[in-house]
Amino acid sequence: MSAMPPTRTRRVEPVLLPLLRERLPDVGFSSIRSRDNPPRECVLIGEPGQMATPVTQYVRLRVSVWARRADGTGDIDAAQRLAADIESYLTGLHPPRPVVTIGHESGPIRMSDENGCLMAYLVLLLTVETN
Repeated sequence: MSAMPPTRTRRVEPVLLPLLRERLPDVGFSSIRSRDNPPRECVLIGEPGQMATPVTQYVRLRVSVWARRADGTGDIDAAQRLAADIESYLTGLHPPRPVVTIGHESGPIRMSDENGCLMAYLVLLLTVETN
C-alpha cells in the first residue's frame, strides 16, 4: 500500500497579483470585484484541482477582464485585447514559486456580467507546488 504525502493547496493569487499590478499599473487587479467599476479591471480566482504529481497540483486560474467605456458599457474588443495581454505576460513568465508551469486552457471568450456589461473571460492551467 502506498500513501500519498499530506498536501495543502497553495494560493496563487497573492503571488501573481503584485506582478500584474507592476506590469499593468492602470488596471485594477484583485481576487474580488471592485464595487466602483474601474475603467479597466481584472479579477483572478484560482480553483485547485486534482494532483498533477505527488508534490504538485493543478490549479485553474479564472481570469475575468473588463474594459469599460465612459458610459459604463463594456468594450469587448478592448477587454479581449487586455485579456490576451495578461495571458501573454503570465505564460511568458519564468513562473514564481509556488507556480511551476502556466499554460493556456481556454478563451478569452465574450461574456456579460450580472449587470449586462460585456467582458472577456479566459482560463489558464497552472501546476503549483503543494506543501
